[in-house]
Amino acid sequence: MKASIVKGDVLDLACGALIVGVFKDSLTPSAQALDKASGGLVSKWMESGDIHGCVGKCAEFFGFPGAKAERVIFVGLGKKGKARELPRILKLGLEKAYLGKEVVITCLEWLPDEIPEWIAQTAGRIACNAFDRPRNYKTKDIDWKKPKKIELFVPDGNEDIETAFLEGFTVGEGVRRTKEYGDMPANICTPKFMAQECMQLGEEFGLDVSVYDEKALEKLGMGCLLGVARGSHQPARMVIMEYHGGKKGEAPVALIGKGLTFDSGGISLKPGKGMDEMKYDMCGAASMIGAITTAAELKLKVNIVAALGFTENMPGSAATKPGDILKSYSGKTVEILNTDAEGRLVLCDLLSFVKDKFKPKCMVDAATLTGACIIALGNDISGLFANDEEMAVSMLMAGDASLDPCWRLPLDISFTNSLRSNFADLANISDGRGAGSSTAAAFLEEFVGDTPWAHLDIAGTAWKSGKEKGATGRPVPLLISFLKDLDIE
Repeated sequence: MKASIVKGDVLDLACGALIVGVFKDSLTPSAQALDKASGGLVSKWMESGDIHGCVGKCAEFFGFPGAKAERVIFVGLGKKGKARELPRILKLGLEKAYLGKEVVITCLEWLPDEIPEWIAQTAGRIACNAFDRPRNYKTKDIDWKKPKKIELFVPDGNEDIETAFLEGFTVGEGVRRTKEYGDMPANICTPKFMAQECMQLGEEFGLDVSVYDEKALEKLGMGCLLGVARGSHQPARMVIMEYHGGKKGEAPVALIGKGLTFDSGGISLKPGKGMDEMKYDMCGAASMIGAITTAAELKLKVNIVAALGFTENMPGSAATKPGDILKSYSGKTVEILNTDAEGRLVLCDLLSFVKDKFKPKCMVDAATLTGACIIALGNDISGLFANDEEMAVSMLMAGDASLDPCWRLPLDISFTNSLRSNFADLANISDGRGAGSSTAAAFLEEFVGDTPWAHLDIAGTAWKSGKEKGATGRPVPLLISFLKDLDIE
């Protein structure tokens, strides 16, 4: 599927489908042009309710009078275009237009108070992902026809808008890549498989990739990561991906991802219902792959290192048990009180290793870490924790700009104190039931030192359940927005 912009008169666009917005109480310029060319049919059908201005309502017409497009799809924008509604509105319109032809979108008119370049970039990403479908393994698959091309209608032409639209498509490709890994079944998507994928992506995008097997991890002293892996016959892997887009010798931005290719909970076994979704416990690592490859494709002028920890958490005979004590890469010891609190064990070794080896200017980790974050924030907003005010503000702004929102949750010494153990430096869970997301973040904070750091708990946002079950590709848009801001600096 290709992307481009198209100029000229909206009535002259000879495409398979033309998507036009209508406000609840007025018409956009494209709708006005169609109304005039059809002798007032748009106004007439809005009065009758055949075309509706309510948010997301779609009406489809073949051979619309005065238009050269094969079909015109009117989508409702509400009383006034709302930026937060753009993804849903545009996706609904595009889903009406799935066919192997050109589709033109006129969304620059839908948000009159927003910056056109921002609209174009956001629309590019949404359009790129609107037709994503999980890879399936059915013997007979549905013949799903994507549009041949998605074109953004730009009446006056603008090079910056075209650049932004194509950039959005590139981010969409990173989101698609992330979703693809997240949706893979765990018997295919193993730690070894992901390490091989990272090597191939390194060749494709010009990244330096290093893979550490279990012998190398033992030599490094990554006792916490290896402790998680003990119960599985699938050997753990740590993957380091480096992108050199900034000045030589400049400290990199570190992206750290939890890559549990399957999480049964280990000895502290999870309930059976919904356990199939624990293949998504590697979405943090998948999102970091999506982010660093997208940054390389966009040629961002920033150095990036991504550290990914891949393993399974299984209840095998050699599995770590509650009460065991593990020694981390940093030297700190951890008492295991619950083997299902394993993501923080993987991340603590990665954070310490990256801090020591790469001396990054800042670190961001992403992990499907705690169910408590879903209780706190639901499934639309990621949890944010940070030890640095500038990092926190940057992440919040990046989330808002990319429509991939996060919300800052508290870190406090009280959460750290709740992790004290009689037998080790730290316990891997707190001594109470409250504030599970904050205590998990407090555990991680013990391993980052003075490095500016942000932690994204994406347990509620990395995938959807139910009929729409599938990975979302978040927080790749947020991460790219954050990295682009560093590029500007």
